[in-house]
Amino acid sequence: MKQMIDVKVKDQFSQVYNAQAMVRGKDADDSRAIFHRIEHIVVAGEIILPSIELLFESQNSENIYRLLEA
Repeated sequence: MKQMIDVKVKDQFSQVYNAQAMVRGKDADDSRAIFHRIEHIVVAGEIILPSIELLFESQNSENIYRLLEA
């Protein structure tokens, strides 16, 4: 089961954004391991896939996002 949840992300310039994250797994509301179950985030309409370091690098801008809270 997949679910879209609201999250906050921060870019490398310390700007905080409201975003959404697609989370996989049965317990999408369980925040203990949510960082490892995110398939992608959506910031300003752009779908951004995670990198190996759990950062999200935009292909449309120079921004690199880090998840703050779910």
